[in-house]
Amino acid sequence: MRTIDTRAVLLGTSAAAAIALPFGLAGQLVVGDEDSSLVVFAFLVPVLVAFVAGGLVAARRASSAPLTNGALAALGAFALIQGVGALRRLATGEPLSVASLAFAALLAYSCGLLGAFLAERLGPGRRGRGERARRRGVSGASDATR
Repeated sequence: MRTIDTRAVLLGTSAAAAIALPFGLAGQLVVGDEDSSLVVFAFLVPVLVAFVAGGLVAARRASSAPLTNGALAALGAFALIQGVGALRRLATGEPLSVASLAFAALLAYSCGLLGAFLAERLGPGRRGRGERARRRGVSGASDATR
């Protein structure tokens, strides 16, 4: 059985990027060096929520290993968006902090894990209730009949 469900990861990556990209671009246009951290935070939160959403989508669509697929989906969206941003910075001669990129990648990865965890806690997705019950070792009887 394959651990990484490519289709699920791509769907999660697409969902995260579709949500995060507009906020990231708007933040680049609006936020300046002298702006308060509150303005920066206003654009950061929706981007982090987008990574959570991408992890949730990937985890619900994955046939197995939902946490892995959710984390990879968020990391994929981060790499897509930040890859273009890094190329722009290099082309314009702006400084590029590898440590900042690594920290932000870890943050995106963590948000994807959170989304995947939420998908698992919220209940069955596309995999169906039967498989989830078998993984937990639950028989067909409900708690009320035991």
